[in-house]
Amino acid sequence: MKLFLVKLFSKLMLPPGLFIILLVFLFILLQSNRNRYGYRRIKMKYIYSCLVLLLVLVYFFSSYPGEFLLTKPLESSFKPLSISNMELEVDDSSAIVVLGGGVLRGTPRGTEIGQTTLTRLYRAWQIHKKTNLDLVVSAGIVPGADNTSGAEVMKKVLINLGVEEDKIIVERESKNTWQNAVNTTSLLRKKNYEKIILVTSALHMKRSAYSFKKNWDQKLILAPANYTLDTDMSLLDYLPNRGSLDNSLAALHEWIGLLWYWFK
Repeated sequence: MKLFLVKLFSKLMLPPGLFIILLVFLFILLQSNRNRYGYRRIKMKYIYSCLVLLLVLVYFFSSYPGEFLLTKPLESSFKPLSISNMELEVDDSSAIVVLGGGVLRGTPRGTEIGQTTLTRLYRAWQIHKKTNLDLVVSAGIVPGADNTSGAEVMKKVLINLGVEEDKIIVERESKNTWQNAVNTTSLLRKKNYEKIILVTSALHMKRSAYSFKKNWDQKLILAPANYTLDTDMSLLDYLPNRGSLDNSLAALHEWIGLLWYWFK
């Protein structure tokens, strides 16, 4: 129940939920601005302020300047991991941990892998092909969804990619990044692993690394996947666009998550 309330609050406080709340608030102001005789009761400056704030927020989140300011500090903290000589840095006490990034539920084909998760899995698969290390897939069941965990979907994809089933360890209880770290490190500690190669999105790596470092006192190798910020831009990118909006909202989610972790 607590996790459900946290996710509900997050959806309401982050765009587009935030935009809807501002519009509802603006509507209430407009409705209460006149009494039954038509006289003004609230100064128009408050309504104008809401409109300006909404306009600025919509432009900021849906254009390249906002995307850059939110995404760049997160992704630039982690360079891509070179796997050309990876086998020299690891041994049988190492494991590749890949975090789930969501699945698609209720499609005509049932529950399917999400695009973000697939990108992370592909990077983990590349490292596995180079090192033949065991793979840990970590993703649980979100509140209100069916009983298929994200980890089970990820395992099926890896098997389809040619990974042997006995090389895959499933952690299906986690429902957020912190639980990914707590549950996975506990599982690997019991199996006497000493090194973790952590695979997740570059945008998600700062929060993930923070969580794992708090729960793992041995070697942690970071392997960021799917960088999203495109530095090869044009003037059109300064106009509102869907790509910038998607990346800005994903980055904002990470910033809020980091603040929540640090606050706790």
